[in-house]
Amino acid sequence: MRKLKFLLFITLFSNLCWSQTIELELIKEFNFKEEINNWTIDNIGNLIVQQGNTITKIDSSGKQTFTQSIKSLGEISQISAINSMKIVLFSAEQQSICLLDNTLTINGKCKYMDQYDISFAKFIAVSNRPNLVWIYDQLNSSILLIDLIQDKIIQKVENFAGIAAIKSELIGMEEYQNKLYLYDSEQIYEFDLMLNWSNTFTKTASKFSFSKDNIIGLNNQTMTFTSISSNENNKLSSKTLSEFQDFRVSGTDFYFSGEKKISKFKLISSKN
Repeated sequence: MRKLKFLLFITLFSNLCWSQTIELELIKEFNFKEEINNWTIDNIGNLIVQQGNTITKIDSSGKQTFTQSIKSLGEISQISAINSMKIVLFSAEQQSICLLDNTLTINGKCKYMDQYDISFAKFIAVSNRPNLVWIYDQLNSSILLIDLIQDKIIQKVENFAGIAAIKSELIGMEEYQNKLYLYDSEQIYEFDLMLNWSNTFTKTASKFSFSKDNIIGLNNQTMTFTSISSNENNKLSSKTLSEFQDFRVSGTDFYFSGEKKISKFKLISSKN
């Protein structure tokens, strides 16, 4: 196994700096014959990968466990995992959300946005609460929280961008540690689960993930760690990072993706 060592400088106090070495060990490389369109990780470390009209589940050892055709579902915009038993596929083209079970088989009927009076769903985010999904209706600038099993609207805020004084176009959202984060091209906006604003962070990269108290952005050879509690930034650079286009963090596991490869690293030490 090869190891990557990154040096991260963190400011503890205004006049005191110290260095910390973050060591990541390469655990597994997952190679694919076709380009990766969308991917995610479930709560037990399975990779869910879409390539063209096919979706595949791969366990932590690299074994392909299930493969299904999703051609009938149209162009997939997002793949998210509620847990290992429920995978969510969202299609902005079809304006639909489909639930897959642990074998990647469609569970029940797909949900279509018009049944919730949603004019144009642009993106979604799964909630940590069972069966709940956030949906952003771009045309009405509304956010809805939907129970997919009961087909019930739990929460709805119309003219959300206006109320939150967000003037630019929102392009995504994610729920993390009982907060909902929405973002545009420059800012990440933090809200509680009642959709009350609580903080705003400068977006450091187009691709980012959450880990503990940090929003981690990946931009070419640089990862930027933004503290959620203090809103301070620290940077980490390595030429190795330039080969990756996207990443996810799950516990102590870091997953980086390229065009036809996903590399899994584990955080094995953190030394002063």
